[in-house]
Amino acid sequence: MVVAVVVLAFTGPVGWDSQVCWKTVQTLRQGGDPYANGIASLQQFQEREGADSNARPPLVYVYSPMTLPLLRMTERFPGWALGVFYTGAIVIGVLLQLWAGFQMADQGERRWLALLLPVAVFFPGLVTDDVILSGNVAYILYGMVLAAAVAGWKRGSWSWFYAAVLVASAFKAPFLSLLAFPVLMDRKRWIPSGLTAAAGVLMFTGQMLIWPKMFREYLVAIRLMFEVGQDFGYSPAGTVGRALRSLGLPFSQGTSALYVLFAGVIGFVLLDLAHRVREGKLPQERWIPVALVGTLLLNPRIMKYDLAAITIPMLLIGWRTLRFASIRWAANSESAGSRPKHPNRTAILVGSGCFLIANIMTCAGPTWFPVELVVLLAIFAMGIWSLDRFRSELAPRI
Repeated sequence: MVVAVVVLAFTGPVGWDSQVCWKTVQTLRQGGDPYANGIASLQQFQEREGADSNARPPLVYVYSPMTLPLLRMTERFPGWALGVFYTGAIVIGVLLQLWAGFQMADQGERRWLALLLPVAVFFPGLVTDDVILSGNVAYILYGMVLAAAVAGWKRGSWSWFYAAVLVASAFKAPFLSLLAFPVLMDRKRWIPSGLTAAAGVLMFTGQMLIWPKMFREYLVAIRLMFEVGQDFGYSPAGTVGRALRSLGLPFSQGTSALYVLFAGVIGFVLLDLAHRVREGKLPQERWIPVALVGTLLLNPRIMKYDLAAITIPMLLIGWRTLRFASIRWAANSESAGSRPKHPNRTAILVGSGCFLIANIMTCAGPTWFPVELVVLLAIFAMGIWSLDRFRSELAPRI
């Protein structure tokens, strides 16, 4: 994995997201306003967009004003030291994500999963992409949050998880949606999750009073990021928003309504599944990946680095569902007098075929087709199906 990342870094673009943070540090050192600079860059691009339709919009700083004091603390350090420290933090974040995903596997799965971990970083959401080279802070944040989540589902200690989500929400407010995960693991977590969510909302809205000018500029920069950069992500609302924007139609109200509707449906499905899982007394490792993938679907703007955080859970869901279906098919074939097939071999062949089709479509298919969203929703649907069927298998026969 390390060798591949180094080779890619020397043969192509690298650190496009982390460079935004470095430019912001330089702007702060010069006493400038990073939001005003970003707004000006996006507006200039918007003005000349018609002259050069193939140009890519600039990346600008769109983290909340409360993150700027942290960047100011780095002003005393040289650039090379910051680069080494940040790269090390990204590496640790990636390793923590992989470690957390590994904890969701059973003993039999860990034998082959250990071989796939280095490859998984190049297939966020099971679809090929080089987002690992972006240096986005999300890798650090997700590593911190998922590592804390392991302590939550294994030992029932969720304090570090709440703290990690609160810190992560300072950079990306949608991280607050992850507070649904402890509730899905333990119905007693409603109050602490709710209090943490309230603290996150207060922390976010309180910036309007502390930094009113910068907070207004921050909101303008976010709006321009959608209008100019079409940086909607891969959620259902984001996919529809991108389509509406490409057609020159207004997207704000429509995507907001779609997100509320979709999040409501996903939330209901997850709570119902959690209730049925507790009643059916299913093994925890079967429920955790489904709950985590479903929780991420509550994020209004799912990006490639968000999908990277759930790549291992998605892989486990896909494998378990295909293997379970193959075992049932083999059993039905044997009872019907046909020659039974090897369930593991069948699951591998079917899974490999689906994986290749998705990645071929990403590389050679139509650019408008939301492959990442289709794969994500398909995996979540497979998880629901497998949980329901597995629960039925365990139900006592009367």
